[in-house]
Amino acid sequence: MSTFVYLSRNGIIMKAWLFRLQIALLVCMASAGPLLENEVLAKYAPWLAAGALLLIASRGVRKTYGRAHPNRLAAASAGAAEPLPLALDWTWYVRAFISWLDAFKRTYLVTPGLYFTGDRYCRDDPLLVTANCQLTVFLLLRNLRAIRVRLLVVDTDGINVWCAGSKGRFSNAAILTELERYPRELLTTHRFLDLILPKLGLAGVDIRALRQEHIKPIIGPILAKDLPAYLESPPYRDCDDQRVLFGLQSRLFTWLPGLMQYVAYNLWLVVALIGIEAIWGIAAPLWVLPLTAALATAYPVFFPRLPGRRFAIKGLWLASAACLALLVSALFSPALRPPLPAAAAFIFATSLFIGLSYTGNSAVSNYTRVRAEIARFLPLNVLLYVASFILYLAGGVAQ
Repeated sequence: MSTFVYLSRNGIIMKAWLFRLQIALLVCMASAGPLLENEVLAKYAPWLAAGALLLIASRGVRKTYGRAHPNRLAAASAGAAEPLPLALDWTWYVRAFISWLDAFKRTYLVTPGLYFTGDRYCRDDPLLVTANCQLTVFLLLRNLRAIRVRLLVVDTDGINVWCAGSKGRFSNAAILTELERYPRELLTTHRFLDLILPKLGLAGVDIRALRQEHIKPIIGPILAKDLPAYLESPPYRDCDDQRVLFGLQSRLFTWLPGLMQYVAYNLWLVVALIGIEAIWGIAAPLWVLPLTAALATAYPVFFPRLPGRRFAIKGLWLASAACLALLVSALFSPALRPPLPAAAAFIFATSLFIGLSYTGNSAVSNYTRVRAEIARFLPLNVLLYVASFILYLAGGVAQ
């Protein structure tokens, strides 16, 4: 077993145990209020119990991850050498929604192989290549349901095309492995096989090497919604001039998964704050949850309008605007304001964290620059969180 595989498996095991620990902690704290007659824990008991139930439900859903789509059309053996019909049913929509909510993890997989839409297989229909990420295949099928196409789904371990290309999983080897399972005459009658590749997966594909395998690679559009118009006009041209436009719709697509991720992180924080209130009597600042949600929503919405080219700088500008809004609201509604020094430090820390995290959500990030940016700003991020915690404790003690 390689060191990488060993570390990856141990990382997965550790995350699973931390998840169980979080559930156990929530259950114990929810039970401790009535049992120990602790007023603080009793006050938060319904919310703690609700959090535990949500985590248990989430754990149950994740138990279904990593499996091929169960319907009879897509559940064929990976060794099958016959093309299979593929159509959407309600289970695809449910799994796609879950995959979207949990977009930062490997969720559902589609069995690799050759598929077709419509009532019958035809080797003259355009042949598109994609990853076996269920959400990716779902989005393709939604846009192509009125068109007869063939779909070659390659094994990328459930990773989407763009990320799989960068990781080397969407590659010549993956494509050729699937093609070799089928007789050449089933794929084409011509000397060269026309293969439409997703533009965003080209980081892992060697176009010249594919040509040596009697394949004519064609660079398809960036977005699935552009495929119907593109496929109406053969012969198909290379879309090598297209550029990624990270518009509001794309940014909103990343919003809810990001929000879910940040809220999950905050659950640990909230549990710790409730524990501090139960033990030392310092009021738990539960405003951290809505504040985090507001910042996690504002960052993708206003992303292009925030000054600066670096993701972290944009986060700091957002924090400045949020602190200004907090100060103004405190002047008009003093009773509703949180402790300003601790809140300001928390806002800067969280905005910076969201900015650094958003480098993985964005279509306009650069891997080399991102690494340098994280190395530069992560220590500041940690210091801001520490300062926020110290100011929160100091404010509670002073009261």
